[in-house]
Amino acid sequence: MVSHRYLMAALSIVAVLLAAGPLAGTASAQDISFTLDDERLLVTVNKDGSVDLNYTFSFGNVTYLDGVDIGLPNEHYNLLTATATIVVGGEERRLTDIRESPFIDVGVAVEFDEDTMNEIVSAGEFELKFHVNNPQMVYRNEMREGTAGVVVRPTWFSEEFQTGPTARMNVTILLPEGMSNRSEVLWLESDPFDPIYVDEATGRLAASWQFINVPPSQQASGAYDVGVGFPEHYVDVVFDPPQGDLLGDLGELICLLMPLIIIAAIIGIVIVSARSANRRREDYFEPKMNVVGAGPRRDLTAVEAAVVAERPLEMVATMILFGLERKGMVKVLSDERLMKLQRLVDRGEHEYETNYMLAITADGTLDRVLLRHALVQLINETSKKLKGFDLDATRRYYEGIAEKAWQQVKDAGTPEEFAHVLKERNEWMMLDPDYQGRMGRDILPLPILIGHPRPSTGGGGLPPVGDMAKGYVDRVRTTSQNLVNDMRGLAQDVVGQTAPRPSPAAGTRVSTGGRSCHCACACACACACAGGGR
Repeated sequence: MVSHRYLMAALSIVAVLLAAGPLAGTASAQDISFTLDDERLLVTVNKDGSVDLNYTFSFGNVTYLDGVDIGLPNEHYNLLTATATIVVGGEERRLTDIRESPFIDVGVAVEFDEDTMNEIVSAGEFELKFHVNNPQMVYRNEMREGTAGVVVRPTWFSEEFQTGPTARMNVTILLPEGMSNRSEVLWLESDPFDPIYVDEATGRLAASWQFINVPPSQQASGAYDVGVGFPEHYVDVVFDPPQGDLLGDLGELICLLMPLIIIAAIIGIVIVSARSANRRREDYFEPKMNVVGAGPRRDLTAVEAAVVAERPLEMVATMILFGLERKGMVKVLSDERLMKLQRLVDRGEHEYETNYMLAITADGTLDRVLLRHALVQLINETSKKLKGFDLDATRRYYEGIAEKAWQQVKDAGTPEEFAHVLKERNEWMMLDPDYQGRMGRDILPLPILIGHPRPSTGGGGLPPVGDMAKGYVDRVRTTSQNLVNDMRGLAQDVVGQTAPRPSPAAGTRVSTGGRSCHCACACACACACAGGGR
């Protein structure tokens, strides 16, 4: 099982299109246009605190390119390890002209020779593979003692040149050698990996994320950042956040000088604090008539309580579906992306259930616009219910309800009782931000089968307790990812309507559910993310 906790580290990666002088006097920057059909990034975490970066890009509808500049996370990258190959017209060729980029502060230029450029223009499509080792990339997680981590912002290209969104993007992080306990893996809150599995080629634990139709501008702003964390003892070297260089670029210079400018520092702290409080993707619920000391609202459903607790919206959508399925109102026909559902009744017990079912289309998929409407209405109606009540007291009340649900499952004496209680109380258990981690720590080890015969595999009996618990965790993860394309983007659209505000900038502090994190390289990350091009 996997713990759902904050993680901080430093790996911000930017790639900028290399658009140098015209080819044979006929091409210009205005001639450049392409689509990015597929982007894959494999990040291998090494024991020496470095990472190996392996990119694969599939370009289509290309007019003209003479190379690509790839920005790297820090100046410690080893240019001698950089390699690149290109597949164009069915032929693979190795590119040998890889140099320090003259167009971006920290990065390399992968140059195309004239034959390669001509082949690209003729074919209109090509695949580029790039590898480099980048030292000093595993950073100490100051928010959770004894852990370290890596955060990745996959490369993007300027929308001035790229036509449309990136069709598919996959990011995989291979965790350090020797790590086999999945419950030790941390992720960025609200950015869980899709699966975590054992990579067949290396035998390592691997965390993976899949996205489709990724707008480059949102990717550049950090909306698709992903990351993993792990206990420090799995690596030999862990780095503290870099402090920058007074002779570095202007952004780093400002970051370093800012603490010396007292007035500016005070103003900056106030502004950053105010913005960071408003920029959390989960900060979508703000009842306007909250009355401190008035006591909690005690008659909310588990779904409404999840809204009050500001659980990630993908989890809220999953909870609604689980409730409808448990009540026999909706049947899941397929949990593959996109999920296929069948509506069995016309109305639910609650308005948000009815709105949710109205989002089910004729082919069984969920309509994004109608699902967004259902979630927005749920948040707004829940806000009205909190009128005259104490928000913090309500949150504490339902934290207690969730804890009782966990205890009821733990107290189950037989497999039959366990299965029944887990089915009935799972939605309340999902209020816990560490739902998946607690399933691994608290439920799987339960000695429920002591004194009871284990059902035979062919007798139609109940599965083992561990399998039942794991099944719930797997379903939560699968459903939250597969309900619609880009559930994260849908959640951002909902927040834009219920509490519109920009996403947090690098270096700001974020806090949710009693845990907090911040970028390990507040200045360095922010500056490294600023790109340039020719």
